[in-house]
Amino acid sequence: MTINIQRYKQFFTPKKYSQILVEKILYAKPEKIVDLTMGEGSLLLEASRMWKGSNLFGNDIDSKCCKKVQDIIPEIHCYNKDIFLDTSIKSLIKKIGTVDICLGNPPFYLIKQNKDSLKILKLFSLEGYYKASYISAEVLFILQALRILKNGGLLSVILPDGFFVNNALKKFRIFLITEYTILDIIELPSEIFEHTKAKTHILVLKKSKSISKTIKLSSIVKEDSIFIKKDDAYNRMDYSFYESYSNYSNYKKLEKYDVEIFRGKPKFMLKDIKETWILHTTNFRFGNDFKSPLKTNRLIKKYIDRIAFKNDIIIPRVGTSILGKVGVVQSGYFIATDCVFIIRVKNENDRKDILYTLNSQFGKDWIKSISKGVGARHITLTDIAKMPIIEKEHKNNEF
Repeated sequence: MTINIQRYKQFFTPKKYSQILVEKILYAKPEKIVDLTMGEGSLLLEASRMWKGSNLFGNDIDSKCCKKVQDIIPEIHCYNKDIFLDTSIKSLIKKIGTVDICLGNPPFYLIKQNKDSLKILKLFSLEGYYKASYISAEVLFILQALRILKNGGLLSVILPDGFFVNNALKKFRIFLITEYTILDIIELPSEIFEHTKAKTHILVLKKSKSISKTIKLSSIVKEDSIFIKKDDAYNRMDYSFYESYSNYSNYKKLEKYDVEIFRGKPKFMLKDIKETWILHTTNFRFGNDFKSPLKTNRLIKKYIDRIAFKNDIIIPRVGTSILGKVGVVQSGYFIATDCVFIIRVKNENDRKDILYTLNSQFGKDWIKSISKGVGARHITLTDIAKMPIIEKEHKNNEF
């Protein structure tokens, strides 16, 4: 397997969150603890303080990390292996056996499918992933962790937001929920790692079948927990979304109104179109009222299903800093790019309610709660369609 240079874009776990990750593990006297991607060893250091006398094992592909951790924790047994190789985990199991606790903060990137990734997937009957050209590193990390964990052992790992919300990983979430016990998913604040704004969560999982019908979601910021049905967890497992949704679950959803919601056309396909005719996220730099010089749609008729016109509501689909902004076409015709959503509302009173909701603090918080992604965050049409709308009788309430 070719080593991907992305793997060395390391984001080491801050001490505060290393403590939280370890403290959430309810295990009285673990005999063996391993971190398969230990980095600078912060998780193992906290584990050594929590469980004195446990045997500690660490692994990292970066030999410099291994030397550094050995200096900090002399009693640790260090290994320098590529954990995404099938032979690496076999070698570790042969040397140390299965373990009680596996910790981790794996790299967040995509791995090109290869003989090792396919072998690992096959062990768990996940052949459905065979046709994919790439697979998330965190998926393979979890599978390798499950291999080295003894039955009843615990996994506590930091994972990116996308792992819990992206539709592409729905089948893997179903696999975990069906085959194992998810004890907690703890939402962490954004930007806890230097040089990245990635939103992350801690997954705490037990290697045993679950008998519970619900999944526990927690938040470090709110310091409380909520429980969701397993069927809902298949689609997404992030605390902030369900915390926001639960307060307004009885409200009428955007998709229940007489509306059209659609995205525009990729900008690179609009080379024959004047810039002033295009409606893009860059338009929000100049305000929220959009006026086009095109008085008819005659010159852009071939893009008829991507045209925005008077009274259409425009919201950005992608862009961490711009999500939550709301614009309205005041006059003329635009071709929208696929970086924005167009919400077309036929009834004027409904349009006012929808605009009010989008511009409210609740609306901005909702957009933030449904946004996904490690780098530039984005929202999906499916999620925005389920936004609860504040109607006239609710506008005097506190939001």
